Amino acid sequence: MIVLEEDNFINCGTLRASYQHPENPALLIKVPVGAKKEREQANLKEMKGYHALMREHTDLFCISHCYGFVSTNRGRGLVCDCIRDDAGTVSKTLWDVIVTQDDCDVDYIMTVAREFCHMLLSKRIYIFDINLKNIVVKLHHDGTYEPFAIDLKGRFDNKELLPLSSYI
Repeated sequence: MIVLEEDNFINCGTLRASYQHPENPALLIKVPVGAKKEREQANLKEMKGYHALMREHTDLFCISHCYGFVSTNRGRGLVCDCIRDDAGTVSKTLWDVIVTQDDCDVDYIMTVAREFCHMLLSKRIYIFDINLKNIVVKLHHDGTYEPFAIDLKGRFDNKELLPLSSYI
């Protein structure tokens, strides 16, 4: 069992919290927050979404890859890439950059986000929970940002007989 301490904490979403893998800084572990079934299912949905994308595409350079499940002291966790800036710090979400950085160039951030969404559409990479907290931007030494999707579970949240919204 992997022990996740408070100093391993990275960020928290609605359904899961992310922790730095204590043995490998290139990885993080997503664990459910709370006890509702929906929270427990979030990691399974993300792994399912990840496998579907991997079947459809050969080069997914723009996502945080998933590696499987581990037991932790905080529950069953999903191991994923931890996107880091060139300086080695954990990359920030678009939300964190826009809201917390006083010197944020909003026009540049909007251009990065727009180009990222256009690239996803042009390559038919269907990720459905695109929001400011599910995209991290890796800061390069030259001051440019490279976006990555970090939540792949949305594609399977629909409850349709014919899952058209998974492809539209």
